Amino acid sequence: MKSIQKTHGLERHLFLRRLPPLHSLTVFAAAAAAGSFSRAAGLLFVTQGAVSRQIQQLETHLGCTLFTRHKRGLRLTDEGRALLPVVEDAMGRLAGACDGLRNMGQVLVLRMPPTFAVRWFLPILPELRALLPDVDVRITTYEAWEPDFESSDVDAAVVQGRGNWVGIESVALMPEVLTPVCSPQLAAQISSPEDLLVLPLLHCNPLDAWPRWLQAAGVTSKDLRRGQTFDTLELALTAATRGQGVAMGDVNLIRESLRDGVLVAPFERTVGQGLSYYLAYPPDRAQQPKIRVLREWLSQRAHPVMPS
Repeated sequence: MKSIQKTHGLERHLFLRRLPPLHSLTVFAAAAAAGSFSRAAGLLFVTQGAVSRQIQQLETHLGCTLFTRHKRGLRLTDEGRALLPVVEDAMGRLAGACDGLRNMGQVLVLRMPPTFAVRWFLPILPELRALLPDVDVRITTYEAWEPDFESSDVDAAVVQGRGNWVGIESVALMPEVLTPVCSPQLAAQISSPEDLLVLPLLHCNPLDAWPRWLQAAGVTSKDLRRGQTFDTLELALTAATRGQGVAMGDVNLIRESLRDGVLVAPFERTVGQGLSYYLAYPPDRAQQPKIRVLREWLSQRAHPVMPS
């Protein structure tokens, strides 16, 4: 394997040695377009002598003459006419690739769980847009426990887990802090944890959230599956807002809803299972300006409530 790598490295080295300097090719294309060294010098903001030297170096490297001089300026030789379209095509491809890379830097694609996006991130999104005024911030939502950057154009993701993903850099934002939440109307019917046993419970993954909280509150019951089960926390919280039951909500994600009275948390007791929300991104993107701004801003903005 090492010998193969050395061979490939040698081939790349020899390939580069066969290429003339990129700047001399740029000067050649400019001189061919301008029709004279003086006009090319004006286009490139250099002296006529500098243009002449670059052309001489290129001709020495190639071992042929590229221009002939006449009264009206320059005329391409047969060799020059053969080289020019190749140089123009290569320059065009290179410029296109560079433009594409620059445009990629002006887009920030973020992926996050729906509840995190709707309940916590959306209200503060204008702050991020103000910090990155020249960047097109795009948000996609998903429910996943593993960050995936191989099969998508996502730049960074908010993922719930323990932050131990291989080959991924992550920054802890806030822990999972669960407690029962419901509409103000249902909250008026609740005075003790036992009252929850006669109300419809709203479930979502992980399905052990209700048993863990009730056990911590000293309440036992064999019938915790009644009510409605949803595939996302956001659906469960929306149903709770509409008075359809009591959901297990994450205090860190629903602080705005609790502050506005849309949802009510009847009890101070909270539970967690060691999970947190993390900002995750590939290590090779860590120094990109847009990722640095995002990381620093989210870290300062989190202000998490810790489990009681």
